[in-house]
Amino acid sequence: MISTAFAAESNEKVNPNMSLEYTFEDITGESSIQLKGNQSTAYLGFGSRLDQVITGGNLRLEFLPSPALRASVSHVRVFLNNELMDVVEFNKASTTRKEMKQIALDGRFFKNYNQIKFELIGRIDAQCSDGSDPALWWELSSASSIQLDVQPLEIANELSLLPAPFFDTRDLHDVSIPMVVPRDFSLSGVHSVSVVANYFASHVKWRDITFPVYDDQLPDRHAIVFASNKNRPLFLKDLPEITRPTIQMVSHPRNPHIKLLLVLGANEQQLSMAAKGLAASNQLMSGEVAYVHELKNLKARQPYDAPNWLPTNRAVRLSELVEGGYQLESQGVNLSPIKVDFTLPPDLFTWNAKSIPMKLNYRHSPPQEGTSSSKLSVAVNERFVKAFSLDSGQTSKEQRVWRIPVLGTESFSAHESLNVPGFKAATQNTLGFTFQLAQSTAAECEGSSTTIQYAAIDGNSSVDFSGFPHYIQMPNNQVFASSGFPYSRMADLSETAIVMSGEPSPKEVELLLDTVGFITKKTGLPAYQYKLIDSWDTAVLHDKDVLVLGVQSATRFGLNSDSLAYVNSSEDGQFMTATLSSDEGVLNGFGKLAGRAPTVSAHLSTRGEFASMASFESPISALRTVTVLSARNEQSIPLLQSALNKNSAELAGSAVAITKYDINSYQIGSQYFVGSLPLFDLVWYHFSDRPVIMVIVALLLVLGFTLLMWRVLKRYASRRLKHSLGHNDE
Repeated sequence: MISTAFAAESNEKVNPNMSLEYTFEDITGESSIQLKGNQSTAYLGFGSRLDQVITGGNLRLEFLPSPALRASVSHVRVFLNNELMDVVEFNKASTTRKEMKQIALDGRFFKNYNQIKFELIGRIDAQCSDGSDPALWWELSSASSIQLDVQPLEIANELSLLPAPFFDTRDLHDVSIPMVVPRDFSLSGVHSVSVVANYFASHVKWRDITFPVYDDQLPDRHAIVFASNKNRPLFLKDLPEITRPTIQMVSHPRNPHIKLLLVLGANEQQLSMAAKGLAASNQLMSGEVAYVHELKNLKARQPYDAPNWLPTNRAVRLSELVEGGYQLESQGVNLSPIKVDFTLPPDLFTWNAKSIPMKLNYRHSPPQEGTSSSKLSVAVNERFVKAFSLDSGQTSKEQRVWRIPVLGTESFSAHESLNVPGFKAATQNTLGFTFQLAQSTAAECEGSSTTIQYAAIDGNSSVDFSGFPHYIQMPNNQVFASSGFPYSRMADLSETAIVMSGEPSPKEVELLLDTVGFITKKTGLPAYQYKLIDSWDTAVLHDKDVLVLGVQSATRFGLNSDSLAYVNSSEDGQFMTATLSSDEGVLNGFGKLAGRAPTVSAHLSTRGEFASMASFESPISALRTVTVLSARNEQSIPLLQSALNKNSAELAGSAVAITKYDINSYQIGSQYFVGSLPLFDLVWYHFSDRPVIMVIVALLLVLGFTLLMWRVLKRYASRRLKHSLGHNDE
C-alpha cells in the first residue's frame, strides 16, 4: 500500500562504496594496549553493520617496543578472526621512538563480529630470557586506527530487525537518526515523535544520540517518517488514506539500500498508539508492516526501577551487570583486570555508611609451588579496597563474604578520609578485580616455558545496596547531566511535565527529542508517560518535576527565580541582555571554594550565541524541581545539545551559562532536600559540618537528661521517705 506513494520518485542509485575509520580509542577507550610477557595477547573487537559488508581494510599501528627485546626473534603477530594477517618486526635502531606500520586486512575473513588479536613473541636481549620478565613488553598507542572498506547491502523490509538498521549495536559511532515531521503537527503529534525517538535512545548505551528534524525533505539516509491523514510530508501526498495505527518499513525511493520507518495514524490519537506500540511491543513485530489494535498498561512503574540502574532493593549478581560471562574472565601470561560497571541512583544516601556487603566467588589457575605472593586485589572506582591471598596452600576456587568500605559522598569527617581507602559512592561506578599469580624464577640459564594463566569471577557473586535511603540536596544540574535526575527517578517519566511552545520550530522539536532522549539513554527505558503542554498550567504541573524547553523559554512563560535571574537572556534586535548578580562561588576550579569568586553585579548587552540551564524548586509543588533549558535564539539551541552530550561533566550547581567556547556553573538561590532519612541520620547529617552546634546540642541533651533523672529520683526518694514515715507511725 505504501510503496505506491513513491512511484513518481526517481530510482537513481548513488555510489554505494564508502570507507569507515575507528581509532583504538574509539574501541577500547583512552588507554593504550599493552602486551606484557612472551606469548601475551590483546584483543580488539568491532562489528559489521547489518546493512553493510566489509570488503577489506587496513590497520595503521603506532607502537613502541621495549628496548630490551632481542631484534632477531622478537615480533608481534596480528590475526583477524584467528587468521594470520601480518607480522610486526622489531627494529632495534628505533626503540626510543614510536614506530608505524600499515597492515592490510583480507576482506574474505570479516564476519558480523570481528576480533583482531595481537600476540607478542619476544625474548629479552640477554644471555638467558624469562618469558615473564617485566622488561618484555610492547605497547600499542590508542591513536592507532583501523580503516574499513564497506559496501551497502540491500536488506529486507523487516520490522523484526529493529532497531536496526536505524541504530545498529555493532556500530561504535555516535548515532544520528533523522525524524521527518510535518510542519503543522500539534504538541500531541510531537509527543508521538518523541516516544519513537526514545525507543531508539533506550538502546544506545554510551553513545551520543541526536535527532535532526526535517519537515518536507526526505533525507538520503535511514530515517523515521511520521504522517496522519491531515498532516503529512509533501513527498507522501499520494499516500492512501490511513485507517489504523500503522508501522511500516519501506525502501528509500532513490536508494534501495536506505530504509524508511513509517509511523502512521488516521489522526494524532492513532499516531500516538502507533508510537507507543513501537516502544512497547517491537519484539512482537515481523514482516514489512504491523498494525496496533490495542494498548494496555499492565502495571505502574516503581521509582528507581530503570533498566540501566542497579536495583537497590535486593542483592544483585555480577552476571546481571555484564553482557556475557566472558567479561568476568581473564587469561594470558599477565592477567588483565576484570572490570564490572554499574550505575547507582544519584540520590542513594551512603553518607556515614560503614560498608556495603558483597559475596565474591572466584576461580584461578593454581599458583606455582613454593610461591606465596599471589593475590586478588579489589578496587572500586580505581581505589584499592582489599586484597586476598591466593597462595598455593589454598584451592583454586574460593568464596569470600565481606563488606566494601564506604566513604560517604558528602562526608565531612577527616577521620573517615584517613581510613583504608574505600568506596566513594558515585553515579557511575566500576568494580575492578586484578589477579596476580606468582611464578617461581628459574635457575640461571635454565629453560622455562611460558605459562598461560586463567582467572574468573563467578557470575553468582553479588553486591547488595539494599537498605540505603534516598536523599539528596537540590537543585543540582550535575545529577541531571549525569543521570537525568530527578526526572529519571520514574523511568517512564510518569512524574514529569514538559512545557514548550505550542508551535515549536524544528530546532525546538530537536531540543525536545535530544533532551528526553538523553534521559532515556540514562535509564534504558523509552519514556512515554510524560505530559507535554504549551502553558504554565498549575493543574497539570501539580506534583510534577518540570522541564521547560525552547527559545527564551523563561521569558515566554513568565518564570522567575534567583538562578534564572543569573543567566536569563532576552533578544532585542541583534543584542542579548543578561543580568548577573552573585555573592556565591563559581563552580569552576578554585571557584568551587566558598568566597573565591568576586561579587558581581552587571547588566550588559552583547552579540553572540548564548544558552542557559537553570534549576529551582517548583513554585507549584514543594520538593519538586523545575529545570529551564533556554536558548537566546534558534542558532543557540545546539549549545544546549552539545552541553548535554559532549560537556555534561561541566554542568553543576543551579545555574549554567553556556557560550560557544565556555561553560560556567553557579550555585545560586535557596536549596532544598528531596527524599527522606531516619530522624537520627537526618539530624546528624545536617549538623555534621557544624561541630560547635553539635557540641552545644549534645550538652543541652545531657543537661536535660540529667535534670529529668534528678527530678525522677527526687520524686522517688520523696515517696520512699513518706512510705517509711507512715510505716513508723504504725
